[in-house]
Amino acid sequence: MKHAATEQFPFLHGIEVHEFLYQKDDIVTPHSSLWGDFNFSLNGTLEFDIEGKYYLSPPSYGLWLPPRTEHQSLPVEHEIHYICIRLHPNFGAFLGDICRCFSIEPFFRALVLQILEQQKHQAAPEYLEHLLQVLFDQLKQAPAYSHYLPQTTHPILSPILEKLSDPNLFNASLQQVLHGFSVSERHVLRLSQQELQLSLSEWRNRAKIIFAISQIRQGMTIKQLAFALGYHHSSSFIEFFKRYTGQTPIQLKNAAL
Repeated sequence: MKHAATEQFPFLHGIEVHEFLYQKDDIVTPHSSLWGDFNFSLNGTLEFDIEGKYYLSPPSYGLWLPPRTEHQSLPVEHEIHYICIRLHPNFGAFLGDICRCFSIEPFFRALVLQILEQQKHQAAPEYLEHLLQVLFDQLKQAPAYSHYLPQTTHPILSPILEKLSDPNLFNASLQQVLHGFSVSERHVLRLSQQELQLSLSEWRNRAKIIFAISQIRQGMTIKQLAFALGYHHSSSFIEFFKRYTGQTPIQLKNAAL
């Protein structure tokens, strides 16, 4: 069965795919749009102030900004190539009326690049319409989260997350952190999936990434940071950091100079 919006409003008139290249020190002032925006980066991490709240968007996660949501990216410290997919309200409703973080797959990124290429070469409208239909379907099935690092008020899980996000405990194993709580590890893992839609280890990795970005900008060395996060070798930390942010710690460090 076709989505009702597609029968009344062609994708070519309801979805726009744009690319932007920000240079170091570029400033984006607060703004909003009558359409919804789905933003994600092709290289590096986007940081946003959205109605006074901080949001982080690494390359594998995009941010949905509903229509009329005021936002601005934080000062750009390195060159960022990012994508903005604008959706007419007829199409964007399924993404919700609050800002959310969506996980995106390599296929989605490749699809966006193909659409941009076809737009440049003025592809046949029928083919472009087909690509936008696939893009729309991909967005509809993408896993969504309230935030890159979602939170909860659950009485059991909340204090555990507080411990897991404590930089002083990053060296401790997950089992060591949970040892102080009178609850089984299996139950906590189940709660994490129910409340956060994330595994506990994935949530903790994201907390580490946010901490790492902050410490790199404050001048901590890569070796010190690797040790603080529980890595015996800097190379393991570098691989972890790049997997989550799309760049190495050195690239981020040099960009901030």
